[in-house]
Amino acid sequence: MPGWATIRAGNYGAAVGDLDRWPGARQLYRASGLSPAQYESAGKRRDGGISREGSVALRRALIDLGLGLWRTDPAARRYGQQLRARGKKGGVIGCAMAHRANKIAYALVRDQTGYNPDRWA
Repeated sequence: MPGWATIRAGNYGAAVGDLDRWPGARQLYRASGLSPAQYESAGKRRDGGISREGSVALRRALIDLGLGLWRTDPAARRYGQQLRARGKKGGVIGCAMAHRANKIAYALVRDQTGYNPDRWA
């Protein structure tokens, strides 16, 4: 995968551990604490920032993979620029890149295949 050298891939592998314990990429992302938090009181719902409930190592590894994806993958860069054009700030874009990187990394490890940019464009 372009942009994911040994250190980034190793950090992800160490944070994930045995992939068989995760039913899917969604559960893995939720365990990182990057999913949005929601607060509800007196019938009013308020959406917050990221929940931060989960593995710090996994959260850092996913953000780092997202950064590598942003820097090297043209499709990911276009997606990030579209988010910025819609008024999203850096933290939201970072979480979106981490989410995209998580789906790609999970699929690559699960299927034991190489990166195909046409599949993820």
